[in-house]
Amino acid sequence: MASAGTYGHIETLVINACPVVIGGDFNVRFQLAADPDSHRLSDVLSSFDMVQHVSGSTHRCGNTLDLVMTFADCQLDTVTVDPVGIVSDHALVVCRLTATNTAPMTAERLVRGWRRAVRSQTRHLLTASRLCQPAPGDADVEELFASYDAVLRDIADKLAPVHTVRRRPGRPTP
Repeated sequence: MASAGTYGHIETLVINACPVVIGGDFNVRFQLAADPDSHRLSDVLSSFDMVQHVSGSTHRCGNTLDLVMTFADCQLDTVTVDPVGIVSDHALVVCRLTATNTAPMTAERLVRGWRRAVRSQTRHLLTASRLCQPAPGDADVEELFASYDAVLRDIADKLAPVHTVRRRPGRPTP
């Protein structure tokens, strides 16, 4: 049956809003609501708003052991259960999920190419600026900060002009 680690994995999928299909041989007689393991699995599914899609027997003894589960908002087009006993004592469960491929969003950022800036040129521009001159005695803090900001922006624009970079942001996947 599911361990505490399993719950953590499902929680990660929920937090990251990952579309997911969970399937396999769970060895839980899912069709028997009175079975304790079936009851616990149903509780886990409902607590994460998940749905089990397989109906009918998937094992030669008549039990539904092979399951396909998704979040409730993910609909499967078809779920088929092939006859038991062709290859093994389990049926082959096949499902079809419609997936849409959306164009990735691009993000634009304004950046500066600081690697191309030359230190000696930076030093020259700073020493020639009004920042390296004595400040007037009557200058207040606001004026000094405005001057500092204006001079440094001007030097930055000369050495490493701002340009736009486009990037397709990746989405975190667990």
